[in-house]
Amino acid sequence: MYQISAGENVNVSVREIYRGLQKAQTHLVQSTEIATAGVCQHLFKLSYPFGVVRGERDYLVANAVHDIMSIAIHGPILENWVHKPKEHVVELTRNIVRDSSSITEQVTKDTKEYAIKEARTLPESFDHDVEDRFQGLVTGITKYLMRKYEQPKSVLTEVTVTNILNHHEGRIDAILEFEGGDYGILDWKTYNINRANGSGHERWQLLSNMLLSNFRYMNNEDDWSKFLFASIVYYEGAYMPRLPISEKHITKIKNDRFFAHQVLCGNYVRAEKPRFCPVCDTNAEGCSDCRFYREDAKMAFGGQLPDNYRKITGQLFGNRYKVLQERAETHRHKHVVDTMSNSLGEEAAIRELERCGILHSGYKFVSSNGTMVRFRNVHEDTFLEPKKVLRVIGKEDNVPLLSCISEQATVMEANDFDLVLSFRSQAIVERAQLQLFKLPLIMLRDEINLTRRMLEPLHKFHRLAADFLVPRDSYCTNANGLEDMK
Repeated sequence: MYQISAGENVNVSVREIYRGLQKAQTHLVQSTEIATAGVCQHLFKLSYPFGVVRGERDYLVANAVHDIMSIAIHGPILENWVHKPKEHVVELTRNIVRDSSSITEQVTKDTKEYAIKEARTLPESFDHDVEDRFQGLVTGITKYLMRKYEQPKSVLTEVTVTNILNHHEGRIDAILEFEGGDYGILDWKTYNINRANGSGHERWQLLSNMLLSNFRYMNNEDDWSKFLFASIVYYEGAYMPRLPISEKHITKIKNDRFFAHQVLCGNYVRAEKPRFCPVCDTNAEGCSDCRFYREDAKMAFGGQLPDNYRKITGQLFGNRYKVLQERAETHRHKHVVDTMSNSLGEEAAIRELERCGILHSGYKFVSSNGTMVRFRNVHEDTFLEPKKVLRVIGKEDNVPLLSCISEQATVMEANDFDLVLSFRSQAIVERAQLQLFKLPLIMLRDEINLTRRMLEPLHKFHRLAADFLVPRDSYCTNANGLEDMK
């Protein structure tokens, strides 16, 4: 994007990069967003820019199981890994669940405390559901993954990978590393006990994360030479796409990623409706909103909207794209790091960015108390301030900085020597102690993405304006012509 010449004043160049990025599009498309576009591009537009929130399910059970898996796979699951367990699957599963009991109890306790704090209602069967789903996922691993693969040499969980060049970011549930540099990825399906869908959202998200794992290890999303497998682990089962992935599917992922990025940037791109949409063609949740916006767009292009309504919606769309621009700005620090790394090399870039106060190194883990973690700085100075959001990165060898293990935290206390950070949950702290805090630590300035929360009221105002200002039969008349918008 921006190249830095030899001998140029780097401090000035960093400012110029930030200034230049104010006019650039720094959006990153998440793997889950690519997957939504993969199911139907109109569904992606429901979220961005329209602001429709779908699937308001209570994920307390799912999140608890997710946290348990992210910790247990480092210990009981990896330690009890037996290649081709055959008839010992039931006993092996039972042993792993038993050895994970302390993890399950702690995460369950923390989740209940969080629910009380946030005034959330837990289902009466919460304890049973957490234990049952966890056992189901462990069964999927012992019954299918252990049957096919040797014990991994190491495991990483909740790994955020950022590929700036291709505007792509995603969080991989687990990466299994094997001897010889081979790797495989896992995606936990924790929100229900249904079989994973090999043709829907889950599959497209898995394929998107496969490209990110290639980028993390090979610095090229199209280099499959060390990629071993990918799997969606669900209740008592596992879905594994056949390798090699067809070029048709890889092309679809990249096309949907490009589509999503163009929409986020505010560029016009025609959405394509698939032959079968699992939302609109089954009258599922979100169907009415999707039809509404498609009818609304058709009437707008046809000049059929009332003037007062057209002015209101024009203002709403203007505000929507301002919100999306703010979303892009949450990724600006990452673009600066990537630009500097490409221009100077990663080590030199880290030194110069630290000198400019963009990132900070030299911190070492001292202690933890619940969600609070104390670090000590060997440099005896800091530019960090309380309430600032940071990305805590553990620098791994031969892995791009923005693809290394990381967690987000908030600064609670900062002085010349100590830094106290607050993490979202105690499970995150425990996971970080297993895989993050032992590495050389880099603190990168970060931002919280509030896009969905800010877009949703604009969607509600849009629907309310239509109810008051647009005759209802106008939408009914145009409903029959929606297929023309494919």
